Amino acid sequence: MNSKVVIVKCGSYDQEEVNSAVKRGIELLGGSEKFASPGERILLKPNVLWGTDPQRCVVTHPAVFQAVALQFKETGSSLLYGDSPGGVQPAMHALKKAGFHDVAMELGIEQGQFDHGKRVSFPDGITSKVLFIADAVLSCNGVISLPKLKTHGLTRMTGAVKNQYGCVPGIVKGEYHARFPDIDQFSQLLVDITRFIKPRLYVMDAVNAMEGNGPQSGDPKKIGAILLSTDPVAIDSVACRIIDLDPSYVPPVRIGAQCGLGYSAQEQIEIVGDPVDLFIDRSFNVVRKAPPAIPRTRLLQALRKHFTPRPVIRKKLCTSCRRCVQVCPVDPKAIAVKENSRIPRYDYSLCIRCFCCHEMCPSRAIYIDTPILKKLLPFASYISLFISNLYSKMQKKVSG
Repeated sequence: MNSKVVIVKCGSYDQEEVNSAVKRGIELLGGSEKFASPGERILLKPNVLWGTDPQRCVVTHPAVFQAVALQFKETGSSLLYGDSPGGVQPAMHALKKAGFHDVAMELGIEQGQFDHGKRVSFPDGITSKVLFIADAVLSCNGVISLPKLKTHGLTRMTGAVKNQYGCVPGIVKGEYHARFPDIDQFSQLLVDITRFIKPRLYVMDAVNAMEGNGPQSGDPKKIGAILLSTDPVAIDSVACRIIDLDPSYVPPVRIGAQCGLGYSAQEQIEIVGDPVDLFIDRSFNVVRKAPPAIPRTRLLQALRKHFTPRPVIRKKLCTSCRRCVQVCPVDPKAIAVKENSRIPRYDYSLCIRCFCCHEMCPSRAIYIDTPILKKLLPFASYISLFISNLYSKMQKKVSG
């Protein structure tokens, strides 16, 4: 069986143009009535992150949110909406800043509870048998996920699979990053959350995407498309193809395909609507290589830290808001403000490279730097990885 991904041309956020594109895309998948029934509670879940001006392309654009809402209001279902921002900021503040609150008020859409949640059992979990999920998600009959196409320092790009991380209340997100610092383990968690929630439809805002230093501090880049699918792995894979990124370099996509969440191979994906070749942008600024693995032993971590990318603060851009300190998930924190200093400083021996600080910085002051040793001696990174793999095999032999 193949997965269907719809690509619809949409050149701007003009509301009528977006309404037309979304309507066409949903109809190509069978119509909104295929995904919602009269009387059901349907949750619309955009990407809000911290709550930012939509023109910066950090959040799903409210025009896309409104277009999807209009389609599902016609089904007779009861709509609610929301997302959990990072840190401890109340969801309402972020939703207002990003423009969703005004649209919801106009259309009579209820705000869901994302500041609180419950622990739920998930026996089929790959990395966690218990998940902490927002009340709004647990109280609805179905979820429509509205991701934004952006680059991401940890996962290379963020889209449909990662969008469900916003269904975890903000303070718990930090705990998860601390529990699962390994990129593959964290990606397995993302896949588990998506497998538990099972959104009925994904509508990706790729009208204007974000390239470069995403997901908060990058630059807008016009793609001119809206993507739709019931398969999160397939829609992310097609998005990767559009920005000329190998999907295997995106851990949530790779692991999602391995775990049966969806399909990533081109031959398993049927593209309908407008041809994908119209949107491919080989100049899109994204890191086109897999994230480095971080060994767990102290010896190898000490060696690896000289070759692993790390967050760095541009002092001239830092406003001393200390949000980076607030969202750092480790204890003791890997970033702190020292006495007689305005700028936070890192202790890289504590840093787990989750890049939460980079993701949440509002002033574009934090970037991901490649250590000079890796720039000068790229083969040394592979030697380190070889040592790590060799050590793991030796450990298995000893334990066996």
